Amino acid sequence: MKYFLISKVLIIIFSVSVFSQSISWQEQTSGVTTQLTSVSAVNGNNAWICGYSGRVLRTTNGGANWISVNSSPIPGTLDLHTIFAIDSMTALVGGSGTSSFLFRTSNGGATWTQVFTETGGFLNSVQMGNSFAGFMMGDPVGGRWSLWGTTTAGLTWDSSSFYLPQNNSEAGWNNSFYFDVSAGVWFGTNNTRVYKSLTLVNWITQPTTGQLNSYAIWFNTPFIGLTGGTALLLTTNAGVTWGAPGSALPGTANISGITGFGTTWIVVRQATDIYLSVNNTSTWSTSYTAPAGSFRHITKNRADNLTFFAVRSNGGISKGTLVTGIEPISNIIPDKFVLKQNYPNPFNPKTTIEFMIPKNSMVNLSVFDALGREVQNIINNELKAGEYRINFNASDLPSGTYFYKLISGENVQTKKMILIK
Repeated sequence: MKYFLISKVLIIIFSVSVFSQSISWQEQTSGVTTQLTSVSAVNGNNAWICGYSGRVLRTTNGGANWISVNSSPIPGTLDLHTIFAIDSMTALVGGSGTSSFLFRTSNGGATWTQVFTETGGFLNSVQMGNSFAGFMMGDPVGGRWSLWGTTTAGLTWDSSSFYLPQNNSEAGWNNSFYFDVSAGVWFGTNNTRVYKSLTLVNWITQPTTGQLNSYAIWFNTPFIGLTGGTALLLTTNAGVTWGAPGSALPGTANISGITGFGTTWIVVRQATDIYLSVNNTSTWSTSYTAPAGSFRHITKNRADNLTFFAVRSNGGISKGTLVTGIEPISNIIPDKFVLKQNYPNPFNPKTTIEFMIPKNSMVNLSVFDALGREVQNIINNELKAGEYRINFNASDLPSGTYFYKLISGENVQTKKMILIK
């Protein structure tokens, strides 16, 4: 009997840990069908995207609307590969053809200024460590890697201090670059290695034994990072050694983007799936499957780790919202499907929703406005039979009447709630 009780307690604890964190994904309307290649998010509301054919998109309302802000002197024929949003109004975007170019705006994309060009160059990534200091990495030109720094918020760039010779014919990859002012710089190559520097002057070669290409790289801490080619490699010692993660990432397509925080990792391949690990790669789940296109890049917003944006080859944009607190509140399996009235109601801006599902199923909980438009998807997860509660935060929504709908298998229930601010 004692063993049975202990086992039961462990099952409850395990359920809480599995479902205490997930990401809810929604498709957004980009207004374009060209390939999107890079995304940068200042916070949950302000994000910038670039893509092929000189495309630059910007949102100031969390992706409810994306506005095209590419204008002269950005050529419409130039493929853009990297973008970094310094703030809601200021951004850097880079592209390459027979030469590389970097453009800067400080007025939300109304006008752009060309701040850099390199004949024969190919820019892979540009990132800022703060509002003034940044770093840029491109493929080697003339036998040395194209490495540039700025201390003028991207207005001017200098490479005199950053010398790294090319090894044979090696090159880099779009967005395979990680920069932190305290942890240093890492970037991936097609030469079974990544490069690292703490000072941006002295560079260390870090072998990725068994993996030729490092298409993406990200660090959740100065010591724990992932790099991806056809598979993932994990380091727990700042890249001194790279090896297999806790468990292999599902799928087979090339990895095209990595982001995360703490023990949470979100990874995309050049396919339609987004993968999630909440336990530092011990296990993986499919967090989302896009309707079409293949993912090219993913990022989290830099302000609070609560929202994520991923872009695809067909102009598709997926926004993820971190869902925490999906809390099992009973170990009794209910005999019927129930969606309870939220409390408090009316509310401002937080309320609690409870529900019961009688069998294991895919569960979707969404909120709709009075016109029937979905404004937030709260849960989109496989849940075990049980009773749950979740907190809903409507701080980004205006006052009004809303409806929340729960779907579990063939069961559907909808209830009304009122937000008063």
